[in-house]
Amino acid sequence: MNVPGFVFNPITLAIEGAVIGFVIAVPVGPAAALCIRRAITVSALAGFLTGVGAALGDAVFGAVAAFGLSFVEEFVARHEAWLRGIGGVVLVVMGVTTMRHRPRTVGDPVANDIEHTISTHFHYTSSSFFITVFNPLTVMAFGAAFAGRNLAGVGTSLADAGLLVAGVFCGALGWWTILCSVAAALRAQFTRTGMVWLNRISGAIILAFGLVALISLLPLPWRHIGKALGV
Repeated sequence: MNVPGFVFNPITLAIEGAVIGFVIAVPVGPAAALCIRRAITVSALAGFLTGVGAALGDAVFGAVAAFGLSFVEEFVARHEAWLRGIGGVVLVVMGVTTMRHRPRTVGDPVANDIEHTISTHFHYTSSSFFITVFNPLTVMAFGAAFAGRNLAGVGTSLADAGLLVAGVFCGALGWWTILCSVAAALRAQFTRTGMVWLNRISGAIILAFGLVALISLLPLPWRHIGKALGV
């Protein structure tokens, strides 16, 4: 029952948000490839910060769905092609850059510089954040999840909506923490050559997602193609 003034159970609301955030974050995508690569080739912190950025992106779309910001949903729906195109270009560039990246050397004075470290950490978080928010499917996924769980009226209360969004962030971050921890635990198994190949493979995955996004913009009968492929 969702009517103005209706009070949601805060514990249930937080759990609902956490479950939705966790489930939506789980599917493997470019952010997951970045998180795994950075956790293994750089550090667990780098992978975790990448996950923080993705979780923040999920929280943004969670807020859109929770507060019922229909104008944002309409903007995304109206400019879906542009958003997909921009996201595709970003992923292609990031994929190529990742494939060409070489592991830094131990004791690199630039890598150990404080200002460089701060800017690098910001890059880890911001890159995964933008990858997430430029995916128009994310806002649709949250809208469907909130509607399916009968949470459409939560936006009538700022406290309830804020609690739900916080739950989404924590749930998504929980998944990224698990993924990052598993990847970091495997770090000792990788030689320098192995890390180079990991960069190539993860970069190829990111590049593939970008190319798929760009190819989907071509004026082709995608619905019929999907049916023919059984999708």
